[in-house]
Amino acid sequence: MLIYSFLKFIVKVSLRFFFRRFQVHGLQQLRKAKGPLILAVNHPNTFMDPLIVATLVRQRVAFIANGSIFNRFTRSIFKYMHVIPVYRKKDTSDVPLSPAELNKMTFQRCYDYLKTKGTLLIFPEGTSEIERRLRELKTGTARIALGAEYENNFQLGLKILPIGLNYSDPTRFRSDVFINIGQPIALADFREKYNSQSFDTVEELTDLIHRRLAETVIITEDEEEDTLVKQIEHLYKNQLFEELALDSKAQKNEFDLVKQIITAVRYFEHHRPELFRSLQIKMANYLNALKKLRLSDETLARTQRLHRHLASAVILLIVGLPFYIAGLIINYIPYILPSKLAHLISTDITYRAPLMMTLGIFTFPFFYGLQLWGFQRIFHHTGLTLAYAICLPLSGFFVLWYWDNATRLSYVWQALRLFRQKPTLMQTLSVKRTEILKVLNEAKELYLKLGE
Repeated sequence: MLIYSFLKFIVKVSLRFFFRRFQVHGLQQLRKAKGPLILAVNHPNTFMDPLIVATLVRQRVAFIANGSIFNRFTRSIFKYMHVIPVYRKKDTSDVPLSPAELNKMTFQRCYDYLKTKGTLLIFPEGTSEIERRLRELKTGTARIALGAEYENNFQLGLKILPIGLNYSDPTRFRSDVFINIGQPIALADFREKYNSQSFDTVEELTDLIHRRLAETVIITEDEEEDTLVKQIEHLYKNQLFEELALDSKAQKNEFDLVKQIITAVRYFEHHRPELFRSLQIKMANYLNALKKLRLSDETLARTQRLHRHLASAVILLIVGLPFYIAGLIINYIPYILPSKLAHLISTDITYRAPLMMTLGIFTFPFFYGLQLWGFQRIFHHTGLTLAYAICLPLSGFFVLWYWDNATRLSYVWQALRLFRQKPTLMQTLSVKRTEILKVLNEAKELYLKLGE
């Protein structure tokens, strides 16, 4: 338990560094939830998903994982970490039993674990995909929950707690994650319906888990809808935050707003298809033009303040340049090494973020420790070494901040250059942007009237 607690602490700290915004809605509800408990979680980001959820729960968590990763080298480690294997037909095992026999043992281990008031983490989708979807749920979660209660005459008090993981960009360092805790499902409600020979109750519970889980995540129907929604978010979300007087730093507000955008998009797609297609084409053309010109919409929206912003930004970046170079030298190797190693280990983009973070847990302490050792050997002053230790992570964050500001400055410089060299083109872009915002405003007013 000591090793588990230590690893949990390390991962918890690492997650706060890895993500720019890490917010949880309903954390107190999660903290109060005691076993026996099943955490039913969507699965968009491979190994990152269980790490996030496990750090949020006070009690120890057992995991259901793909049985093919179990072998004579890993089995003892996974056993200590309370990882329980489940086998699909295509999975292999070094144990001479059929998948059906192995899964029968898996289900019994889950029943026994829940009987001891344990907490079990399951990804009901069964597979991981980077997309804003909720795929069809497998029935395993419902079968485990109902089977555990049935074995104990529905006296366990077992609950299923849906948890939604919403990433702004699952593959990128310093992106955002919003964890949304859903409404729990009490298995006692199924006591009169369930018997071990009936599959109807299993399907009913699976459908209920799907509905509760769907409430906690952003779901788009297909790639086309997802692209349009992201474009509207990109161009219009900040304006909506201002008009609705919402706190843009609260991810729950952003979550609810995006849900409303998706609902509105679906309404116009089915009831005003001409408006839907027109808006889709205009936004795609406008954003493609910005990309080709290496401009940002944010920069174009502030055309009247570009010169003033340019002057202050240049001064700030000139003053900060020595600190940026120093921070880059200090942090480059421990930062770039996880990225390079992650690419060598797996070319699958879904594994990139968790591998980078896991490798960073080792590279940053190692290289920071090496620098502190060298610093102490040179200066022989404990106070200075402690001060340098504090500066190490701060310098890394300064490098990220400086790079973001330098990137924005490049957009401003490019905009000013184009305004001078191609004023007609920039005027055309500004007109296109105004037209798009006008259509979005009209669509918003029409949609709000429907709800009155």
